[in-house]
Amino acid sequence: MRFLTLGNATDIGASCHYLSFDSCGLVLDAGADPNLEGPDSLPRFDSLGDRPISHAIITHAHHDHIGAIPSLIEAYPHVAVHMTKATWQLTSMMLEASVRLQRRRYEEGSSPYPTLFEYEHIDAVQDATRTHAYEDTFELVAGDLAARFYYSGHLLGAAGVLLTTGDGMRVFYTSDTNIRPQTIVPGGHYPKEAVDVLIMECTLGADPEAERVTRKTEERRFLQSLQKVLRRGGTVLLPVFMLGRAQEVLCMLGSFRERGQINKGFPIYTAGGLRQVSAIYDATRYDTPRLDPDFEVFSVEQRRFPRSQKAKRQSIREPSIHVLSSGMMVENTMSNWVAQEIVEDEKHAIFLVGFAKEDLPAGRLLHAAMNGAEEVVLDPRTGVQTIACDVDRFRFSGHSHRRDLVALVQRLSPRKVILVHGDTEARAWISDEITRACRGVEVLSPELGEDVEC
Repeated sequence: MRFLTLGNATDIGASCHYLSFDSCGLVLDAGADPNLEGPDSLPRFDSLGDRPISHAIITHAHHDHIGAIPSLIEAYPHVAVHMTKATWQLTSMMLEASVRLQRRRYEEGSSPYPTLFEYEHIDAVQDATRTHAYEDTFELVAGDLAARFYYSGHLLGAAGVLLTTGDGMRVFYTSDTNIRPQTIVPGGHYPKEAVDVLIMECTLGADPEAERVTRKTEERRFLQSLQKVLRRGGTVLLPVFMLGRAQEVLCMLGSFRERGQINKGFPIYTAGGLRQVSAIYDATRYDTPRLDPDFEVFSVEQRRFPRSQKAKRQSIREPSIHVLSSGMMVENTMSNWVAQEIVEDEKHAIFLVGFAKEDLPAGRLLHAAMNGAEEVVLDPRTGVQTIACDVDRFRFSGHSHRRDLVALVQRLSPRKVILVHGDTEARAWISDEITRACRGVEVLSPELGEDVEC
């Protein structure tokens, strides 16, 4: 087997890895880099030359794993695309949302690039897609290469994949994975027998704090912070990624309400795409791994965030919780608008429940607040604003922390580990720790375009 990274190798960007076997060439994921625009956001398919791609295995529906599927199919029209049924339901919705977003950015002049694909290209993705159940073996090349999905614990429909060759070589790709349960989805499942090659994410490899924080203690701290703001009549803004984090947070808020820890009279506002995702979560609750299959996201009473400016402003004048996209609070989004409205009022709070990139508004706000700065720019058109509201971050990641990842290596006993989906510091820490804890295991951290033989 040969391995070649086609996406960003030194950060969390376009996830796309090329594997070639004697009988087949395939890609693991086909994502677009959310930090880039236009053609620059796509994997380097051109670097493959005349090497074939017969199959694409898509592990979950986040943009950095699916955003380039239409471009892949355009370049390789005969490729067969494999994913779980729930991932396909989410992927079709997310690709449609991507078309709308790309069009809006181009039309308003915030991006110089027209759309990378149109709605008709999503039809081509559907035609190419085959869905598979967890732990059902499906053949890629008859007698020579087979695959099996394992639930990865990251979000609805997410999977790692085990590839087995005709001569018995076993390759496991974790993709984004979480060993531990969240609030809706349980922890991941993994092969019971050892593998030869492990391709493993290392998102939190450079985050020592993540391994010291438990979900139980973080939920308790989150509840106490919510109660404090609501008691004083404030609004809490929770900027969320609409797929995964939004639904997990709503489940948590519902639990607080049911236990009487948050007054049911305080409204929860949601809007847009996250409500569509929540509907898919609810529709698949008996067919996908759940901690409680009877739980429905829409059983948590929630109001639709108003459309008019007057009604929006009225919604933040009462004690309330706003669960709104985007998680990074990028300009021209609902979370950014609410943040601008409340950041200068000490009664309110902005609580981040996920990763916040420092060069985007959520990251700038968090960095400023944690370092004692008094001002922030959430939107250049508004300019500098004073930070008066509470600002905090709560760790509810969908990824395993670094100690759990090393434990997974020990559990799967590979002879080689290939580290992906993490920055240079993250990969370095995990590489060193695997070398220390797992004697005889070779650890590789390939760069973009580096061809590795396994």
